[in-house]
Amino acid sequence: MKKTLRILIACLPFCFFGCASSKLYIPGEKEIVYKNLAIENLEIADAYLDLKNYAKAAEFYKKAMRNKSIYMTAFYKYARCLALARDWDNSLDAYNRLIELDPENLSLKLSIAYITAMSGKIDESIIMYKELVGSHPDDEGVLENYISLLLNVGRAEDAEKQYFILKEKFPDNSKIKSFEQTLKTDLDNFSVPEK
Repeated sequence: MKKTLRILIACLPFCFFGCASSKLYIPGEKEIVYKNLAIENLEIADAYLDLKNYAKAAEFYKKAMRNKSIYMTAFYKYARCLALARDWDNSLDAYNRLIELDPENLSLKLSIAYITAMSGKIDESIIMYKELVGSHPDDEGVLENYISLLLNVGRAEDAEKQYFILKEKFPDNSKIKSFEQTLKTDLDNFSVPEK
């Protein structure tokens, strides 16, 4: 009896201190912590984006990209921040990587064409827009962007041809009047035929 009591007294401190010093491993806990950190980084990046601090937002989107479950969302927002920060080369690289992951995404293709134009590769961008107009003839937004580009780079004659296509296919388009005004200013012989 005394022997048992001595053993019990000797082991008693280990019961209290042994449990406190060992950490109980919970399966999946580490992944949940990393996912929560990634989501927090995404939220911080969104806040910086709202403040128009694009460089800081891009930094946090890049951190959020470490988590597979939000990778695509964070990557798209990262690429967009680079474009908004006018970091044309890096944003073009990012959008080209995105288009490899989603090759049929029209929004990404339009972004690439726009960024290409903004980076000074006007002829390359015009070719891209021309191909997009050909492959999406019923999308007025594509044609609208193409006309805007042509007008902005001083190719009013080409813009005039596209304008008449826009007016015929999409007579209620909100930019028709604006395009008419610009074409009247840029072309001496521009006139809108009466109906």
